[in-house]
Amino acid sequence: MNNQFVNDILFRHFTTQAIHKTHTIQRLWSGYGEIAKYQVGKQSLIVKHIDLGYANKHNIQHPRGWHSDFGHKRKLSSYRNEMRFYQQLAPLTSSECRVPKLYVSQDESQQLVLVMEDLDAQGFPLRYEDAPILTNIEETSITLAKLSPVAASVIKWLANFHAQFMQAPSSKPIDISGQWPQGSYWHLATRPDEYAKMPDSPLKKAANNLDQQLRSASFQTLIHGDAKIANFCFSKKNGEIAAVDFQYCGQGVGIVDVVYFLGSAFSSPVLTKFAPLMLENYFAHIRHSLNDRFEQVQLMRLEQEWRALYPVAWADFERFLSGWSPNHYKLHTYSRTQTTLAIPPY
Repeated sequence: MNNQFVNDILFRHFTTQAIHKTHTIQRLWSGYGEIAKYQVGKQSLIVKHIDLGYANKHNIQHPRGWHSDFGHKRKLSSYRNEMRFYQQLAPLTSSECRVPKLYVSQDESQQLVLVMEDLDAQGFPLRYEDAPILTNIEETSITLAKLSPVAASVIKWLANFHAQFMQAPSSKPIDISGQWPQGSYWHLATRPDEYAKMPDSPLKKAANNLDQQLRSASFQTLIHGDAKIANFCFSKKNGEIAAVDFQYCGQGVGIVDVVYFLGSAFSSPVLTKFAPLMLENYFAHIRHSLNDRFEQVQLMRLEQEWRALYPVAWADFERFLSGWSPNHYKLHTYSRTQTTLAIPPY
């Protein structure tokens, strides 16, 4: 990576000359860049540096073998989509759906740089690969906060984020037209290669219909688009969290984010037993967040529509996985059960 390019940006925008890269947090997929921590004076900052030319010059290959000009253009679009989110919409989020503050953004010479606050330094140092749950449960009416405080925090964040950007009639919505017109990294229009690799099946035949149901929903919002548990940062107390990685945010139905989060955090047996509790928790937060903007009849219609789309969103994600990685661990009993509900018989 061209660290001098980043250093020059930091020197231009900050008064201190005491600037150095502390360490690389992670490399971006397919050689597109890195996320690194920098010390700028007394302040710790996060720099996301995307070198779009590097992947081309060095013929870097996708870890799972998916590498094409179409995929490269999708990546390029996603990084600029993320930059627009931090520039235009991140300042409009509340403490209930916390995101990092953007200090500097730069897009030139095929290099994109985002300089953001360090969430670790702001009190969000914890990360999870899955959501711990309370074991040996005997209560019949356990709350989600007790079952899994981690899941309760993420679901609350998602509900508040979706409520903040809800695009419904008479709700005076925030303009989200600068983001992708359809959010998520797996939606059908962005995955023609994976679709072509799918075996002939009822799921493949239903792909366009599933996509159309999600796109034509009456209640649309801004979705995160990659709401896996690894993209949330947790505090050590109070259940406070923040989210990162907004490459794939765009218009969509909030239940898509919920489905993807649940699939990232829980096994099939846990979902079979507790997904209804998690869904009820999500919609309780949605109702609370929108209570001052929506009439009760609107809230009822929103919940009815998105609950009906819950199995559709599962089936849509299974459609992507079936072409991208047909032996993926997320293709499990619960996922297939939901897909059956969306396109019977399956």
